[in-house]
Amino acid sequence: MIEGDSKDYNLLTKAAERVSQLESKRPLLTAEIGIRRGLGTKIILEYTRPKDSGLHFHIGIDPYGDLNYPHYDDSEASVADYDSKMKAEHIKDFADKDNYQFLNMTDMKFFEKYFTGVLFYNKGAEYHLNTYHLVHFDGPHMTAAVVAETVFFAQRSVVGSVFVFDDWQKYDSQLIKNVAASFGFEFITNGERKMIMERKK
Repeated sequence: MIEGDSKDYNLLTKAAERVSQLESKRPLLTAEIGIRRGLGTKIILEYTRPKDSGLHFHIGIDPYGDLNYPHYDDSEASVADYDSKMKAEHIKDFADKDNYQFLNMTDMKFFEKYFTGVLFYNKGAEYHLNTYHLVHFDGPHMTAAVVAETVFFAQRSVVGSVFVFDDWQKYDSQLIKNVAASFGFEFITNGERKMIMERKK
């Protein structure tokens, strides 16, 4: 059984179902920063079902590797349990998902390497995608990091794109709301751990 370390996964499920209704001529592209054991990934893959049986591709971004860094604004650097064993388990659990790419790197390395988009191959066709329809932010919970992530993905979003922020009470969520709002996102709802915003214009 794939586990999660947060709450409000029902909100993530609803977000995935929400973007499934988008009218898109290209495949839906979703992303998750911070995978851990993979429950968020599992939900996004299961509940993002494009209209008219369209294509859906998903990327998961996580360095694992016992990195030593501050996890919150007011915390000292520390090593969590995101080790190589957890990474190996995740790879095994999702090995049969053809529409999923696990990218073993930090969010900042991802921004550098995939600035112009990601590549997927499906049934003889190549897809170069750089528009994100759903992003689950569950990596570093420091305000500066979440701001950088929000800007990167908001610049690559469309009307109807949905952002799901985990542990929104751990950082300056009002600042995050303001940053996202500057790209046309509006606050939808929040639970104890997750906050939802959707691009309306």
